[in-house]
Amino acid sequence: MLSSIFFLLIGSVGLFYGSEWLIDGAKDIAKRLKISDLVIGLTIVSIGTSFPELVVGIISSLEGHADFVIGNVLGSNVANIGLALGLPALFYKMNFEYKNVISAFFYNMLACGVLFYIISDNQITSADAQILLFLFTIYIIASFLRPNITSCGNELENDEEICLKKSFVRLLSGSIMLYAGSELFISNGAAPLVREFGFSEKAIGMTVVAMGTSLPELFVTIMALSKKEVGISLGNIIGSNIFNILFVLGVIGLINPLTVSNVSFELLFGVGLLFLLAFLSFFYKGLNKVSGFLLVSIYILFLYLQFYG
Repeated sequence: MLSSIFFLLIGSVGLFYGSEWLIDGAKDIAKRLKISDLVIGLTIVSIGTSFPELVVGIISSLEGHADFVIGNVLGSNVANIGLALGLPALFYKMNFEYKNVISAFFYNMLACGVLFYIISDNQITSADAQILLFLFTIYIIASFLRPNITSCGNELENDEEICLKKSFVRLLSGSIMLYAGSELFISNGAAPLVREFGFSEKAIGMTVVAMGTSLPELFVTIMALSKKEVGISLGNIIGSNIFNILFVLGVIGLINPLTVSNVSFELLFGVGLLFLLAFLSFFYKGLNKVSGFLLVSIYILFLYLQFYG
């Protein structure tokens, strides 16, 4: 057991630093191209912070742990809202224009609805994967075409200070670190826990694996808020959840079609949490300590239900 926990911790460190390097490189390149903070959060940063889910999912699928894949994706989406947004909201006030993120909420709901239909037969086939990737392409294009949030204003740093060569090196180094970290996290950490404690793959995927792969979102959100980059922090979470469903499951389904357990409850739980986030964001014109406490409390309830529900 101790060795499994050790490798979970080491793997989490690899996932975190790998994501950090990848995010830094991608964000610098995006800012050099004069893309706004919110769009960077909804696309570039969210893709970077979701790379652990992608790499962990591919490895899990190829090693025959299909429930790790779906559990990791849905569990990460719940963790992103309940933990990665809720926890920082306890310490930082997030003020933002609701009109700027309503379309992102819509795409998130659309992704959840499509996934609910696709997994009604407990399978993600190659055809299903193509549908998910098609919707992801539309989402990315639409994000960059929105004129009211793609302007740079004064929120971008001096692009002359950005070295593209270093940015690409960070991208490559981060990708390598992500792969190594995910191998340790799954093969030496999460999988042995299933065997040792007798928990289901779905439960471990929804909790332990999901929390591990959600660490980048949590730390990116905290760091973005500490720098008053609310657009990146909020866009990162919403964008990551869309990316997890449409791109991560889409790519994995193309590589290796999946047969998974019934996860309707977890998917609907995540949808309910998304509705709550939208309501709190509209009611408080952002998120505050009350919102954070509520989101974290609901996430703790989710963890409890996975093992004892």
